[in-house]
Amino acid sequence: MRSRPHQELIAHRGTLLWRLTAVICALLFALACHHERPERLPGETDIDVSAVHIESAGGGALALPHSELFMLLGLRPGSLLITKRTFNEFRLAEDRRRLVSWWQSYGYFDVEVAEPKLDWAKDKKSVAVTWRVAEGAPYHIGSITLKHVPQAHQAELRRLVPFKVGDGVDLEEYRLARLTLAEHLQRQGYGHAKVVSRTFIDKKQKLLHWFYYADPGPLTRIGAVVVEGAHRLPERSAIERAGLSEGEPYSLALKEKAELDLVDSGSYASAAIKPDADVDRVLPGDRPDTGGDLNDQQVDAAGNLVPRKLPETVNMRLVVVEAPRTQLRLRAGAEADPSRGDTYVGARLWLRDLLGPYHHVVLDGRVGYGVSWKDEDDELSGPYGEALVRYIKSGLFGRIGDFRLSGRYRDLLYPGFQLREVATGPGVRSTLAPGVFLELDTLFRYEDTRAFGGFAPAVQGDFDLTTEASKLAELDASFVWDKRNDPIEPSSGHLVQLAAAFAPGGALGTERYLRLDPELRGFAALGDSWSLGARVGGAWVLADDGAVPTSIRAFGGGAFGHRGFGRLRLSPEATCAAGATCTTELVGGKSLLESTLELRFLPFRKPFGLAVFGDVGGAGKDANPLEDGVAAAVGFGPRLRLWYLPISLDFSVRLLNRGQTEAFDELDTYLVFLRIGEAF
Repeated sequence: MRSRPHQELIAHRGTLLWRLTAVICALLFALACHHERPERLPGETDIDVSAVHIESAGGGALALPHSELFMLLGLRPGSLLITKRTFNEFRLAEDRRRLVSWWQSYGYFDVEVAEPKLDWAKDKKSVAVTWRVAEGAPYHIGSITLKHVPQAHQAELRRLVPFKVGDGVDLEEYRLARLTLAEHLQRQGYGHAKVVSRTFIDKKQKLLHWFYYADPGPLTRIGAVVVEGAHRLPERSAIERAGLSEGEPYSLALKEKAELDLVDSGSYASAAIKPDADVDRVLPGDRPDTGGDLNDQQVDAAGNLVPRKLPETVNMRLVVVEAPRTQLRLRAGAEADPSRGDTYVGARLWLRDLLGPYHHVVLDGRVGYGVSWKDEDDELSGPYGEALVRYIKSGLFGRIGDFRLSGRYRDLLYPGFQLREVATGPGVRSTLAPGVFLELDTLFRYEDTRAFGGFAPAVQGDFDLTTEASKLAELDASFVWDKRNDPIEPSSGHLVQLAAAFAPGGALGTERYLRLDPELRGFAALGDSWSLGARVGGAWVLADDGAVPTSIRAFGGGAFGHRGFGRLRLSPEATCAAGATCTTELVGGKSLLESTLELRFLPFRKPFGLAVFGDVGGAGKDANPLEDGVAAAVGFGPRLRLWYLPISLDFSVRLLNRGQTEAFDELDTYLVFLRIGEAF
């Protein structure tokens, strides 16, 4: 038992602790409840702006669209997207100038904006503002003049001007065109090229005469190159990979390609070449554009442009950020349709510069699990996956020819059977230009199937099937030209893919074949939120010797293919022999065609969207993918865009199957697809 003094000491400390806690809580409460208004701006009041109206001074509708203008006003009511602005006489005067500037930017140079009408509430706590605008007649482009442009580039620069004589006026867009003209000259080797925009108004004729003054400077060459940010790798390695040699011609195109080649080496997370060229640098979103600045020495007494005195050489700072030596990336995905559901997890491990500069090792793997919903004896469910070990030596073949040595294992789950494959061999990859890639690989493959077979000899010969293990020497080639504006949800541009696989057979393999896989995708924007996407692709197996390995046979369908069929179920069907475990088997074709037309509604920065689509295609046991008839489906589906992860849920109805109209009272005619990933 404690003594009484000791108990009193504990009680006293407890009382002090409670008092201190109470004081701290009181201070925190006071701070939380204290809302000190920030320092007021000159003229600011507590009066709310209840509404802002912009009307025609003469009545009727205004000719110039101006809905975007409300976001720019100094006085406006608040909403869920924009903060409110309380009444301020100084801001009121600024808004009047903003309205004049808005109309003048689109060629209404005679516009007049009257003093605003203020409608006060009875309690004087809010006010509605009404602006009356007398637009006047819109001006048009009277002439377009390009001065001091090198003669060889005169025609191309004129094509780059985004307007023509007789068009209306957009000062902001037309001024910024000077940067496009200057960049064209910079890409042609005029590293210092500038273009200045100036306009002259003819108020009597209501015309605007537009002048672009070019100051290209001399054709430029590379001067001194200094590397910054290289720690793990030698500075000389960066210069050689970039292809920068002192005295060689310099251009903006060379700069951009060098930056791409450095990042493409795998050793750098980013690369930026900062030349000392005397050019205009305008950040995206900068407003307004001045049309380009000229100092007094650049204009002579007659008002003509005086060319700058510029050196031929351009010195550069090559600023690199080295990528992590060891980097692990994890990924996961899911796909489901009425016949099958799949989930997978994967990982990629980069061991950069493991064996020296530009000597990398990559370990890549994926494990999935597929579940068949179909109640058929030969349908398989279970795990599958693939693994890749790859050594890369960047720049072994020339400056941008990257060597690689690959070892790969694949275990693939098909409808009714499973395919296992081991492959190894050397290859080369190169980025030829931005968005243009070339890959060549020589592979030695061994593949075998499980639960594939049971066909009569006549059926096996008719479909060119092989049920034996295949040993193959194969040359793979792939060319990609990707000019989409976004790799996940493109709304403009195109993608061209050409892939081929050739096995000579004979002493180098058990089978001979040539497989071609072309694909073309095109996209057209129909506004800020709407776009149209089209895709056509397929596969053709040619030059075979009467037996086509299972991995080379073409299967279509699924959430990423023809949405009238489940995954890998767009395929010719072979009849199994009597007594076999199967009745029929999807065996893949020697030809496949899949095409899609999709109308997309994908609002900018919104977590939702919608697509309406139509899919047409077919698969054939010979060279004609439509020999059994056309397969067609239509549908729609919402798009969820969470954490930059596109999730698609598609509902489709199959209209045609092998040229025959489907029965709409059959449940199998209606399909639902779920996918996570690219929107094609």
